[in-house]
Amino acid sequence: MKLSADLFFKRSMKTVGAPFSRGWAKARQTRKNDVAQVLILAYHRVVASIAEAERNSIYGLVISTESFARHLEIVRSSYDILSLDEALLALRGGRSLDRPAAVITFDDGYRDVYDNAWPVLRQMGLPATVYVPTALMGSGQILDHDRLYWLSLQARAAGIDLRQPLHNAGITPQQSARILSARHMAQVADALNYHPLPMRQAILRCLEAALPEAASHYPASYELMSWEMIREMADGGISFGAHSDRHLILTLEDGATSEQEIHRSKQVLEAQLRRPVWHFAYPNGYCNPLIQAMVRRAGFASAVTTKRSIAQRGDDVMTLPRISLCEESTRGITGTYSEAVAHLRLAA
Repeated sequence: MKLSADLFFKRSMKTVGAPFSRGWAKARQTRKNDVAQVLILAYHRVVASIAEAERNSIYGLVISTESFARHLEIVRSSYDILSLDEALLALRGGRSLDRPAAVITFDDGYRDVYDNAWPVLRQMGLPATVYVPTALMGSGQILDHDRLYWLSLQARAAGIDLRQPLHNAGITPQQSARILSARHMAQVADALNYHPLPMRQAILRCLEAALPEAASHYPASYELMSWEMIREMADGGISFGAHSDRHLILTLEDGATSEQEIHRSKQVLEAQLRRPVWHFAYPNGYCNPLIQAMVRRAGFASAVTTKRSIAQRGDDVMTLPRISLCEESTRGITGTYSEAVAHLRLAA
């Protein structure tokens, strides 16, 4: 991954701030009175080769198996790692905590969570929750944000102008100019993904028509888990939550579509697992009071966002915050894993 000036600055600031983090974390953990605090960690993909993954994937979604294991070692040295059910009990006042608690979560249901993360969790004896978009699991399909990233990446590498394909999809010249001027391809993909489903599908159709070679060679690493893998993990102690049915940004859809996405994801997941499903993750973290009410009506007991904070007793359990992490999160100024920076990030 080519190092940009802004990325160098971010790494520098993380490295400079790291020495102060341990004292801060210790002070937080030794506060008097039993004020329940739950650090909810959010991951997406855990990969064997970080160099390859960062060449082909949205870098904010990937972490190496080695760094993931190091994160967990740091976390369990300072926190009690609980299941999400146990953490919710503490947040509601039904369980006291001797020290702050942590919960491990994964979004999207990538296969490499089964291949690489689950063995680490098993070896350490740690619980986790995986949120999956039910319509895509076991279907052979990949997530739209990965498709958009890959197509945009290949277009830029080949010098292909995407303004006409985007115009064909209904994107105005002004919108195209703004989207395509983004420095990082992840920003381009995020902007293209941030549309209601009909427009997103139109964008994908037009981009794939303009880039047939790229569209026929999506990386195998984008693969999602099968239902057999999900059931195996569930039988092994990993809990599963819903992440909508088709990974739609619910705040952009009409009410009927959003309600169907939420209800169907719960129904499908419960049918596949043959057990109740209580937890939900908002796709891309986006929610509003209407969406929150839909999630509650569907029968979910909790929902997580991507708001960066630590959950406290008394927080709304339908908008729980999380700390999102990837390989870049814990790199120091040299571009390699930094334990000091890891402590800084994991202290929130």
